[in-house]
Formats: sequence, C-alpha cells, structure tokens
Amino acid sequence: MMNGDTVASDPISTLLSLHAMAQRDYVRIPVFVSGDQNFLSLLLNALPNITLVSDDWDFPDRLFWRQAKQLLGQETHTLALDVRQHIDVEKICAISGCIKGGELLLFLVGDGDEPQKNESLFRDRFLSFASHANAATICQSGFISMPTLTLSDTREILPRLDTVTTPDQVKAIDAIERVLSGHRRRPALLVADRGRGKSSTMGMAAASIMHCSKKRIVVTSPSVANVDTLFQHAERQSSLQNTPLLRKNKYGYVAENGSELLFVAPDALLQETPECDLLMIDEAAAIPLPMLGQILKCYSRIVFSSTEHGYEGTGRAFSTRFRSMLDAKAKGWKEIRLNAPVRWAENDPLEAWLFATFLFDAEPYLPLVITDVVIREISNSELSADEGLLKQVFSLLVSAHYQTSPNDLVQLLDGENQSVLVAFRGDVAVGVALAQREGGFDEALAKEVVSGKRRLRGHLLAQSLATHTGTLDALTDSLLRITRVAVLPSCRQQGIGHALIASVEQIAKRSDITIVGTSFGANSELWQFWSSMGYLPARLGVQRDAASGTYSLQLIKPLACSLEWIGDLHSLFSTNFPHQLNEQFSTIEPTLVAQLLFSSIDIKPPSEQMLKQVALFANGALGYDLVTGSLWVWFVHWLATRDDPETDQMQCCALIMRVLQRRSWKEVAEVFGYQGRKDTEASIRHWVATQLPTNEKEIE
Repeated sequence: MMNGDTVASDPISTLLSLHAMAQRDYVRIPVFVSGDQNFLSLLLNALPNITLVSDDWDFPDRLFWRQAKQLLGQETHTLALDVRQHIDVEKICAISGCIKGGELLLFLVGDGDEPQKNESLFRDRFLSFASHANAATICQSGFISMPTLTLSDTREILPRLDTVTTPDQVKAIDAIERVLSGHRRRPALLVADRGRGKSSTMGMAAASIMHCSKKRIVVTSPSVANVDTLFQHAERQSSLQNTPLLRKNKYGYVAENGSELLFVAPDALLQETPECDLLMIDEAAAIPLPMLGQILKCYSRIVFSSTEHGYEGTGRAFSTRFRSMLDAKAKGWKEIRLNAPVRWAENDPLEAWLFATFLFDAEPYLPLVITDVVIREISNSELSADEGLLKQVFSLLVSAHYQTSPNDLVQLLDGENQSVLVAFRGDVAVGVALAQREGGFDEALAKEVVSGKRRLRGHLLAQSLATHTGTLDALTDSLLRITRVAVLPSCRQQGIGHALIASVEQIAKRSDITIVGTSFGANSELWQFWSSMGYLPARLGVQRDAASGTYSLQLIKPLACSLEWIGDLHSLFSTNFPHQLNEQFSTIEPTLVAQLLFSSIDIKPPSEQMLKQVALFANGALGYDLVTGSLWVWFVHWLATRDDPETDQMQCCALIMRVLQRRSWKEVAEVFGYQGRKDTEASIRHWVATQLPTNEKEIE
C-alpha cells in the first residue's frame, strides 16, 4: 500500500482514498477500472471535475478521442480514458501531461466482454501494467489492488508546486537574462522532461526582462496554443511586479514602458525576420532542424526549450542533432536542465508508470566484448514474451531515428506482414531492421487505386509508386519495404547495417518477393549508404517533412533482372528531377543534387553546337546569359555520367545552385564567399574549362 495507507474494500471508498492520497502528496496515480457500464458510471460520478475521453459514451465533460489534444496546454483534474475498444497511445502520452498533481488518471478497461477487432500483443502488454507497482486496480468483481510504491518524505509537499519558483527555474531565469545581456551568439537551451516548467520559466524571465527596461521579445513555436503557458506566467509575474502587461491581441502583450511580448509563427519569423531584443523558441524539437539553423543565422540572442520526455515526439534524437548544430554555429551556447517537477511532486507514480509502460527510459546496452555479429529474425510473440529484448530493440530504434512515437511500439508488437531482424553480439542487440510486405494485389484493384477510387492501408511505398507514375506493377508485384534500420552508435561503420539489409533481401528471395524498397528523409549520408547497395531513386516527394525538414526519397532495388518497370520508374525520376530543381527542389543541398543525378539514365548528351557554346563560355568569349540552355544540358549530362558520385568542389556546387536551381547570383556569392556576380561567374567559368575535353577547350 502506498505509504502504508489502508482503504475500505468497496470500490467508491477505494477510489476516494486514492484521490485523497494523490491530493495529500501532490502526485498523480494511474487507476485501472474494470466493470460494466453501470459500474463505470458509478465510479465516474463519485469524483468531481472528471473529464472523460470516449467515443462510445455520453457523459458531462466528454471529449471524443479525436478532440483529446484540445487538452494540450491546459491543466486538468482527474482524467478518465475509455480504452475498451481501442488504445490511442500517442494521445494517452500527450494528454497525460495535462493532469495536475493531486489527481488520477483512470483507464476504463471494461469487463473483458467487449469484442476486439483483432488480437493485440500490445493491448495485452498494456493491460498487464495494471499490476505495476505504481498503479491501482478497481474491479467490479471485487478485486482491488493499490500502489505499492512508497513516496519520498524528504521534502515538504506544497499545495501547488507550480506557484513556487524552483531553484532550477531561478538558475534558468538567470541564464536567460544573461543571453540578453552577455556576448552575442551564445544561446541558451532549456532541456527537461515534461512538467518541469520550461514554458513557465521563459514566461517569468520575459516578464522580468520587460520590467527592467524597454525590450521587444518575440516567441515562436509550432502553434500559438503551445505558448499559452508562457504568456500566462509572463502575465502573472508582471502582476506580481506591479507592472501588469496589457493584452495587445491573441498574439501578444505590451507593457507600460513600451516593452512587447509577441508570438510569431516559425515560417513568418523567417520570411519577415521581425526585429527583437530576444527570441524565445518554445518546443524547438517540433521545428525542423534546417529551419532552426536558419533562425540561428538570422538572430543572435536566442533561448530554446526542448522536451526530452523519453523518446516522445522527437526529443532524444532531436537533442543529439541539435546540440551538434549548436556546437558548429554557436560555440558559446549553454545548456540548462530543469529536473524538479512543478506540476506534480517528485517520484510521481503516473510519470514512472508511463516511463515503464511506453519504454520512455529504454537505453541501448553496450556489448561487453567484441564478437562476431549474428543476425536472426525475431517474431512479434518473442518480443512480447521477452521484456528485456523488447527494450533493447526499441532503444535502438529510439537512438537512431529522428521521429519515434509511442505508435512505433504498437507497430513493433502488432505489425502484420512484418519482419524484424536483430543483429546480436553475444546477448546484446547492436542493430535492428524492420521490413513490411506490400503489394501483391490483383490488377482490377490496382487500377482502382491508380485512378484514385481506392486507398490501401499499410502499403505506403507500393501505393505511392503506383499512383504517382501510373505503374500497376508496383501494386500487383509483391514488395518488401524496409521501414527502419538502426545500429548502436558505437557499432556503426562496421558493416552491420549492410548485413541487416542483405538479410532482408534474403528473406524477400525466400518468399519469392522480387522488389525491395525503402523511403527516408533525403540527405547525403543516407544516400551514400543506400546507393552503395544498389538501390535506385524512384521518387522524391515535393513536400518537406515537418520534423526533419527533408524531402522523402523513395528507393527500389530489383532482385530479378526481368522487372522492366523498375527501370521505367528510375527513368521517370531521371527525366523529372532535373526540371524540378529550379522550383520544387530549389533549396536542396547542391551535394545531394549531384548525388541524385549520378547514374541517371536517358539523359540526352549536348549537341555539338551546344558544346561549342559551352566552350566559348569557358574561354570567356560568351557571357553566362547567352549560354544558359547549352550550359544546363551539358552540366546535367556531366553530372549523370561522371566517374565519381561525390562532388564537393565549391565551383561545381555553385554551378548547381545557379544553373540548375536558378538561385540568384547574390545568394550564390554569399553562400560560397565570392565578392559578387563577376567573381562568381569567373570562378564557375574556370571550373567548366577544367571539365571540358582538350579539343573542346580549343574552340576559337
């Protein structure tokens, strides 16, 4: 029993006792409630201020599951989640952070007689955590279990911790103020798990800065709703300082001394670059890294906040990459970590339960000895039965991928037509690859999909290739899509990733599958890896990924030489990509452009007359403006047919930006450090001359 408490045996008394415990210790407790509708209603009506999330139950303060994220940015009392029919794990993890200390999280699991659509290993595992040390269970059958975790008595528990500034927050506020008063280009990064008061800290710091002198502070975040807490605490702090902020509009405040606190969306921030004394970026992990890089370039005094609640959203992988960016672009940056919770007390039972249930705390193991790598296929049931193995495999996915969500845990356990290959050194998992079977449909269904009349669930690559090219074979042939590849960081560059992919290809061959494919956010490193194994580009999406800021590249590899349609798709890519560079892909890195054009097929060579014009340009006889078409045809052909796929020469990249992507002379000059158009054109001209055959250079 928690802290040795005793409770009455009837369900309502038990629930009220749990609520009293939570209020006394300012913590949150997960409670599983099992029974029929009348029993569940009886318990829900026993507590005040309950919010129910359910698709099948009319109840005061009820939200449908699709509306659940409306709770984000708010603070709720007891929350009841109806999980009898389905478990929306992403929403559970998101909205659980809205529950304040002193309240309960009720999981309504029914009486076990509800029909389930499919058997679910994930659901079985989820329900097993009702017996976790931090959870309580109340059953209509009479079974009752209470949390066994003993809370720490080492600190005084206050009625509302979020009205008190913690020592961590005091240090953070000081660090934020030093960003404004200290040397330029020394940003601060506030890092914490959820509930530690990052947004409130930034709000209090903003109010303090605005109180001392006239300053303009701009706040950006993926959504204006995300900064409600920041604004509320700025408003409250300014009232305590007797310098109240006046609400200017939905997006900002103004103080009596002329100070301003404004919200500006990230895209508008880069387009309009409004002037400010300090820029605050709340939930930086939800903004694409390339966009953050541009913001770093435009603003010299910045405070970032990032949630590192296990793997949720983009937390851990984001922070690793973002720190590397800060090291490169702002060497004097400082990290401030907030450890003490403010919305609930230390040792919160619900927080510990969430970490265990959804593997927020999963960390990769390190092999103690270097042994040969053994790869074997693991079944869903084996993962479900071995919690240690599940943690190892999932931790690898978390550490390697930019976006890992709780739904990935569901997919790992319940994914249909899925292959899981794990690379072991001894008993330690050092690499994992996931692959999904797609396609294999009849021609009639394939035609309906291509014509837009049908959509197929779970066949992302096959369907995308078919609908964007009109190729029915992409749906009628069977395809194995590699969805994830992850290798322990300390074991990379040792051939483990290649070995995993080779094993996936062997599984495909044994299953008479003749195509293997994948898709990922395109970058030079990943392209080098996949192209070295014979994978060909088939399609590049025209919309950037919201989190990584990259374009999705789809690759395919035929395992049989008779598949002509694979070559047709590669040919379509080779035809369209060069013409998309000056519009859809005008901002892709030039080195990646060169890599994607390498070995393109059906690229027409320049005519003899075009070559003469390019040679005249190289010799200085003709200016750039007179040879743009000939130069374009020659350059695309040169990139497609060169011997080496890697091109990092500055002049070549400058030519890609100017000739293929049509970026301005001014921009090209700024990127590569030229003095202006004349200097840029002279450098490009010299480089072109070095690439032409000797007989072409001698044209007079």
